[in-house]
Amino acid sequence: MGTNFSHGANYAIAGSTIRRQNTTIFQSGYSPIPLEFQYVEFSDFLKKSQIIRQKGDVFKYMLPAKDKFSSALYTFDIGQNDLTAGYKLAESLGLPYLDAFLDSMGTNFSHGANYAIAGSTIRRQNTTIFQSGYSPIPLEFQYVEFSDFLKKSQIIRQKGDVFKYMLPAKDKFSSALYTFDIGQNDLTAGYKLGMTTEQVKAYVPDLISQFTTVIKNVYGSGGRTFWIHNTGLVGCLAYILDTRAITPAEMDKYGCAAPYNDVSQYFNQKLKEAVIQLRKEFPSAAITYVDIYAVKYSLIAQAEKLECNFPAVFNFGDSNSDTGALAAMYGQLPFPYGEHYFHHSAGRYSDGRLVIDFIAESLGLPYLDAFLDSMGTNFTHGANYAIAGSTIRRQNTTIFQSGYSPIPLEFQYVEFSDFLKRSQIIRQKGDVFKYMFPSKDKFSSALYTFDIGQNDLTAGYKLGMTTEQVKAYVPDLISQFTTVIKNVYSSGGRTFWIHNTGPVGCLPYIMDTRVITAAQVDKYGCAAPYNGVSQYFNQKLKEAVIQLRKELPLAAITYVDIYAVKYSLIAQAKKLGFGDPFLACCGHGGRYNFNNARRCGSTKMVKGKEILIAGSCEDPSSRILWDGIHFTEAANKWIYDQIADGVFSDPPVSLKMACHKET
Repeated sequence: MGTNFSHGANYAIAGSTIRRQNTTIFQSGYSPIPLEFQYVEFSDFLKKSQIIRQKGDVFKYMLPAKDKFSSALYTFDIGQNDLTAGYKLAESLGLPYLDAFLDSMGTNFSHGANYAIAGSTIRRQNTTIFQSGYSPIPLEFQYVEFSDFLKKSQIIRQKGDVFKYMLPAKDKFSSALYTFDIGQNDLTAGYKLGMTTEQVKAYVPDLISQFTTVIKNVYGSGGRTFWIHNTGLVGCLAYILDTRAITPAEMDKYGCAAPYNDVSQYFNQKLKEAVIQLRKEFPSAAITYVDIYAVKYSLIAQAEKLECNFPAVFNFGDSNSDTGALAAMYGQLPFPYGEHYFHHSAGRYSDGRLVIDFIAESLGLPYLDAFLDSMGTNFTHGANYAIAGSTIRRQNTTIFQSGYSPIPLEFQYVEFSDFLKRSQIIRQKGDVFKYMFPSKDKFSSALYTFDIGQNDLTAGYKLGMTTEQVKAYVPDLISQFTTVIKNVYSSGGRTFWIHNTGPVGCLPYIMDTRVITAAQVDKYGCAAPYNGVSQYFNQKLKEAVIQLRKELPLAAITYVDIYAVKYSLIAQAKKLGFGDPFLACCGHGGRYNFNNARRCGSTKMVKGKEILIAGSCEDPSSRILWDGIHFTEAANKWIYDQIADGVFSDPPVSLKMACHKET
């Protein structure tokens, strides 16, 4: 910590040798890091330093440029454990003292530190990492590292500048959360030495004693809040199942080795007893015992049950998920829409795939055909009712006047309801029709996705409304939205994946057509008042989802924070390799390569010949926005990757497990 490698690095470590030693540091004092691994560290540093430098900011100045490696001085002094020569040499060259590599590079400890290390155990092992795979840094030395960090961090902070902000202030240590997850390796270590289950159990009390000693030490250092995981089920690990002689009688009904799990349970029993005792000894400590064993065993027991295996997806929305509906009504989108992935116009407002396409891919389903597209469609795996320009509530303007679709959400539901009934009648014709429509049971086990609302917000502004006037009709939007969800539920739908709306104040479509003052622009360049409306809509939508869960007891409803994902993408655009987050890839003129009168694909006649004037950029994958309103395939993929695992969902459930109702 507090290191600066711009001038080089020191891989020397006390006790190091040229060749590997077959004794531990505790037995002989020789380091577990011989010369060959000092080179491995250097090799890793050579590559990683250049990657970290690309982050810019302070990292650029704390790591050496690539050309320095070829002109650097490489020194070797090994065989006598003499480190002082390195410091004297640094002084003579006018360089700062070399920092130890193990103090890490590119790190920021202002929010805490992780002392966990793969292969670590509670008590010392009498084998080297090369012999057994167990770390030379057991739990007691993780505490030593912490104790050293506690003191050293405050000294380094006094240097000021960047060091002050990369290490925690002293008061953070007493209010921090201290987490522990260790013990599994101690149990397997005994088996590796040929011990019986009873022999392994015999040393568990010593493990618990050493474990509690460390907790007491952390408490003595100021820690007050502890979150302690018990150990997992070692008898369910392939590592154990494949290397131990296990009889059929020892296998439980889920395929785990019962005797080995019994050892884990014994360890956990003793750990829980110790936690209870610690609470008595330290009344000012908050100590939580977490039953990781039960969670992991439940996961294994329900492994096949957990993934939902959705047989179909039915999607409702606007241009963010339209896969060809508007194109079926009014003709295909002009080139270069679809150029990147489909290599032709594919009814999508992007250069390639949309988030809904990535959702279908991840579920092992074909891309959804638009319900309104009558050619070459196959609805066995679901249907897409989304249509570009669609809104939640009806608009009193035509699509030619405002660009808003004549098919609002309520009519998307009408289409679905009609499809639900007619598909079963058509299937009875047999032959090919039977295989082009979903069987009735698929409707109840399907995933129902929604991504709509953005156009309703911009519609008010188009009519000259103020932000407050737009906010005033949001409750009506939410009411109509929830009505459709209830209708789908009544029709048999049970799993709902609902996207909130994105940050409309970050779209060139808004920023280029509205009067926005400098004071209204946030730190990332978005129009704050318009994003405020999106956030208000999302707040009300989330409240409605919570109420729907109460009203629809059999439904699993996931609320997905698309706003947070898209805003994060814009905020990190350059860091993620996208460049200017507001510059459209496909368009013509203006500050953002967006002109409402000359949108993506626009042409003009020059001497009787049609010329494309609003074409695409050379590399769409380097842009977030495709046409000033919609996203590129690269951005859509990034958005999908963020939402798929449930990090941005309420409840935090992954897409593939969304059928499980929150309990």
